[in-house]
Amino acid sequence: MRGKKSGFTLIELLVVIAIIAVLVGLLMPAVQAAREAARRAQCLNNMRQIGLALAGYETARKVYPLGGTYFGPSDAGSGCNTGVHVPREFGMFSFLLPYMEQENMFNAINFSLSAGGPFGPTHGGASNFTGLSAKVASFVCPDDVGWNPTGQPNGYSQTSYFASGGTWRGLNFSPGPDCWQRAAGNGAFDDLNSYSPEQFRDGMSNTIMVGEASKFKNDPDPSFNQWSRYDLFPSNYPVAGTSRPQGIAYEIPRINAPLVPGDLALLPADYKAWSLPANAPTFFGFGQWGFRSLHPGGAHFLFGDGSVRFLKEGLNPVTFMAAGTRYGKEVISADAL
Repeated sequence: MRGKKSGFTLIELLVVIAIIAVLVGLLMPAVQAAREAARRAQCLNNMRQIGLALAGYETARKVYPLGGTYFGPSDAGSGCNTGVHVPREFGMFSFLLPYMEQENMFNAINFSLSAGGPFGPTHGGASNFTGLSAKVASFVCPDDVGWNPTGQPNGYSQTSYFASGGTWRGLNFSPGPDCWQRAAGNGAFDDLNSYSPEQFRDGMSNTIMVGEASKFKNDPDPSFNQWSRYDLFPSNYPVAGTSRPQGIAYEIPRINAPLVPGDLALLPADYKAWSLPANAPTFFGFGQWGFRSLHPGGAHFLFGDGSVRFLKEGLNPVTFMAAGTRYGKEVISADAL
């Protein structure tokens, strides 16, 4: 007598496949969550490295660096974009390079020229290409969208972080005769002053120094954001009159607010006006002027005491604005952030 052949029936095979599909469906969210946790941990570590660099800079110089450079000392009183008097536009992270074990990169930069574009007879962007095009791993969040800059011969390299400017829009607040005017801010950084810890009267643990400023998803501009640059770059994408501030961000727009096309026509000429209680809600959605990340639900922020905190995008705007100023005398509860 012949024995029965062993094997799977079609129904049994389908049941096994269905069980495997269910298990994979249960496992994938856990894997994705673990990967996101790892990316957030790396981003947090990047910001701690930036915090250590700021502390090293302050120890050596007794002040924190400028938020960016616009005109150099020899340009005082000069016209904008005339002759050799062209904005330098170096961002704060350029000054931190020696304190992040990037001294060779720092030495490759000629700060007497510009961070991009022509500067007198010499094209500053081309002259500084080597130093400014190098990637610094600690400046890029793993969750951020990568990009290939198209600004040749300018040296561009990506950053996911911007300096904190507070609640006064000191970067390019109104047009002067032939260039944008500038003003000191009430945050940790601007391009007119270097501040010492004693000038942070709200307390270092209550003041934001640096925050995430990742690219927007499906961003129409290919070459933003750069760690080397500081200034306002008007753009025609997605419509003319769209601003792309670089190197600094402000605590008026809510965290993770979207890009607003054509915002330059909507901004008030008075650089303090957008922070007034009656006006601020209008500008809560101006994402290109604020901080954002591609992490779900919020973004990381570096505070003056070196701590890094993940602030939720639904954070009370009053609390967020208070954390952005260095001397506003606001009271921030320990559990408010």
